[in-house]
Amino acid sequence: MGLRLPSLQALLVFEAAARHLSLTRAAAELNVTPVAVSRMVARLEDALGFRLFARTKTGLVLTDEGAKLQVAVASGFGEVSDTIEELKSHQEQGETVTLSISSGFASQWLLPRHERFHEAFPEVNLRLQVMTSRLYGPLEDADLGIRLHKPGSEHEAFCFCPEVIIAVCSPGYLAQYGPLDAPRQAGGHTLIHLEPTTHAWPDYFELAQLVNRASAKHVSYSDPGLALQAAMLGHGVLLGWLLAIAAPLNMGTVVPASKRVVETGYNYVLECRAHEPSASVRHVAQWLVDEMRAELKKVDPVLASVERVRRGEPG
Repeated sequence: MGLRLPSLQALLVFEAAARHLSLTRAAAELNVTPVAVSRMVARLEDALGFRLFARTKTGLVLTDEGAKLQVAVASGFGEVSDTIEELKSHQEQGETVTLSISSGFASQWLLPRHERFHEAFPEVNLRLQVMTSRLYGPLEDADLGIRLHKPGSEHEAFCFCPEVIIAVCSPGYLAQYGPLDAPRQAGGHTLIHLEPTTHAWPDYFELAQLVNRASAKHVSYSDPGLALQAAMLGHGVLLGWLLAIAAPLNMGTVVPASKRVVETGYNYVLECRAHEPSASVRHVAQWLVDEMRAELKKVDPVLASVERVRRGEPG
C-alpha cells in the first residue's frame, strides 16, 4: 500500500505561507482569506502530526520539520513547473518530420510547395535530408524517405512516382539544336551526365533504340539539382527522372528532347521508418502522395506526345 500524502491544495497553501512567512501575503497570492490559509495549515499540521510553523513576536518562523518540508515541496513544484514549460514549448514548436529525398526533387518539386505545406501543417516543422546519390538504402533517422523499389511496388500504399526516364532540355536549346532523334548541328548535342545514376546515356540510347552519336560533347555532374539546373539554362540534354522533372515539364522550363521515354517498371515509394508512425507523419506522407498524383496528372498531356518504351533495369 502506498504512502498517503497530504492533498495538493494543502501543500500549495503551505508552500506559499512558508515562502512569505506570512498568512496575509500567502492569502493575497492565492486569492483567499488569511483565515482560510490558517485553517488549511492547521489541518495539514494535524494530518502530519507535527508543527510546521512557530509564532514569534516578529511573525511566523518555520520549525525544523517545516523547513525540511518546504525544501521538498518547493523542489517538487519547481520540477512540475519546469516540466509543464518544457511540454508547452514542445507543443508551440510543433513536431519535426524529417524527409529524406534527392536534391533535384527537393529544389524543383518540394521547395516551390513550401508555403502550401505550412498552410496545410502549421504545427509541423519539416526537416530535409538531401541525398546527392541514388535513392537507395535505409532511412536511418528520417521519418519519411523516397526510395526506389522493384517492379510490383505500384501496389504499395505510398507508391509515389514510376521511374520514367526522359531526355530533357530547355525550349531554347531544342529550338537551336533539334531533338536527339534528328540533331540540327553537325557537331551533335551536349550530353549532361549525372554520376552515379541508375541509367547512363549508353543505357538510354540502347533502351530507347536511338543512335548514340559519338560526336556529342559531354559534361558531368554529381548533384542532380545542379545537373537539372544546367539543362534548364540550355547547357545541354539531361536524362531526367519523372520524379524530379514533372514540375519543370509542367512549367515548360524543360521539354522532352526525344520522341521516346523509358519506363523501367521500377517505382519510387514514400517509405515510413516507423511501423506505427505518428499522426503528423502519416498526414504529411498522404499530403505528399496526393500532391505528386496531381502533378503526374498534369504532366500526362506532355507524356502523351512521346512514345513510352517499357524495359527492365539494364544488366
